[in-house]
Amino acid sequence: MPRSQNLRLVGAGLLILLIYVCWDSIASALGHQKFITAQEFTSFGDVIIKALKESSPGEVEIQRAGQAAAVVFWTTNAETPRPDHLNITSTDIATMRFAHTAYLKYARQMSLPFQKGASGIVSAAAGKYLPVFVISLRMLRRTGSHLPVELFVDTETEMTSHTCQTLLPSMNARCLRLEDRLGRWAKYLASFQVKVFAILASSFENVLFLDADAFMAKDPAHVFTQGPFTSTGLVTWPDFWASSASQHLYEITDQPVPAMNALASTESGQLLVSKATHALTLLLAAYYNYYGPDRYYPLMAQGGPGEGDKDSFILAARAAKAPFHQVKKCVDTIGYYEHGSYHGGAMLQYDPTQDSTETAASVSTMEKMPDAFSVHHNIPKYDPVQLFDMGVLIDSKTGVPHRLIGTKQETEKRFGRDIESELWEEIEHVTCKLEDQIVGWKTIPTSEDEKGTCDKVRWYRKEVFG
Repeated sequence: MPRSQNLRLVGAGLLILLIYVCWDSIASALGHQKFITAQEFTSFGDVIIKALKESSPGEVEIQRAGQAAAVVFWTTNAETPRPDHLNITSTDIATMRFAHTAYLKYARQMSLPFQKGASGIVSAAAGKYLPVFVISLRMLRRTGSHLPVELFVDTETEMTSHTCQTLLPSMNARCLRLEDRLGRWAKYLASFQVKVFAILASSFENVLFLDADAFMAKDPAHVFTQGPFTSTGLVTWPDFWASSASQHLYEITDQPVPAMNALASTESGQLLVSKATHALTLLLAAYYNYYGPDRYYPLMAQGGPGEGDKDSFILAARAAKAPFHQVKKCVDTIGYYEHGSYHGGAMLQYDPTQDSTETAASVSTMEKMPDAFSVHHNIPKYDPVQLFDMGVLIDSKTGVPHRLIGTKQETEKRFGRDIESELWEEIEHVTCKLEDQIVGWKTIPTSEDEKGTCDKVRWYRKEVFG
């Protein structure tokens, strides 16, 4: 065989070997990526539940002798004392610290399943919150966003419903269940525990988690490709309140106790995280939430405002010694005045890509007002049945209906448009056109005949928005 032909064969062999070794990178560049499989999620579920159970803190006893006060974050300073309302023995602290260290060793060996390069929105909703989520999803699509959405629901009935089989797929969203992804053990996760496991069980590498009662004020796609997310991989938004975590929490997780003015507590109606760069953070947050209700939740809040999962992500990032960014522009409340009294209607968070360089309690202290990013309509939720039952839509003395999140002028100044009018257009659409199609709608508690809800919504929208 001629020498030139031998060289060609060797060259071809080397090329084939190079393609084989670098196939993932080549496929990614060509837009053909290896899809994550259901078995990979199941295998991950088996690994993490084994680690969680083998690192149990045991039957420790944490008793609360008092309740942490609601302290507004921007009123604190380095000298503000940290609340101390827990009774826990030094033995139990040592036991929890040992278990935490054991889990950390497990977590460092784990890897997370996700679709490399994929970005999307994740949420969780079931029962009466499904129609609320549909309203939120429709508000997202109004911004022009095409980001894929994964919704974690509870039951097989919800999975096979028109909502999950037809309605959500028509809006580039799909339903999943934790127990289908991670294993039967995950069906027992509830309430605040669900969020971090939904993130872990989602397909995306980059996740914007939104509570079902939070909706976007603008298309969020840009936050995945700009700072601070690109430099840290984890972005959180602040609550009104200072942290009320116990000093014992930091002893257990082997961290220095931060000053009270170091970081606000987290408002976790929205959370931005990279599973590639924050795998250990998410695995630790899973531990704090799996053992949250009787152990870590009291340690993180001591009965303070919003006790639950909200501060578990920053706690985990600190324990993992991983970078993160908490938005410095403080959360705003948006609401209405009634006879001289102010009533909060929702929480407004701002675009992290336009953040201040220093903590800003008010946009008036910033050189340029950042864009409104998301609205967390948590109390009251934008469920029309409950809104009418609660009486918050109508003046208690005059009987005149009113807006919930500010005057038209205030709203247009904040959002650049009348976003509350848009919200009620979507509420009417879901209430009047989709009621029979959304599983969970009929489970909303009401003291009134639900058949009248559509008429009430139409009346309210006409009276208030014209």
